[in-house]
Amino acid sequence: MTTENNGAFPTIKCPHCGREVPPAKLCPYCGQYLPKRKKAAWKMPKMTPAEIFLAILGTIVLAVALVAL
Repeated sequence: MTTENNGAFPTIKCPHCGREVPPAKLCPYCGQYLPKRKKAAWKMPKMTPAEIFLAILGTIVLAVALVAL
């Protein structure tokens, strides 16, 4: 949906009138609301319960070791 315009600034295509417009809340030509930009989704690793337990246990052991120093 976003395109580069000769490296000047990103533009989006208005779904209502079809013109290339700068990203804003409203289209300057037809006055309709433009769609919101999609945010990058966080990629969380899929962890099994055993891996979660080991991660918590490792964090506790690391915290105890740092306090002992």
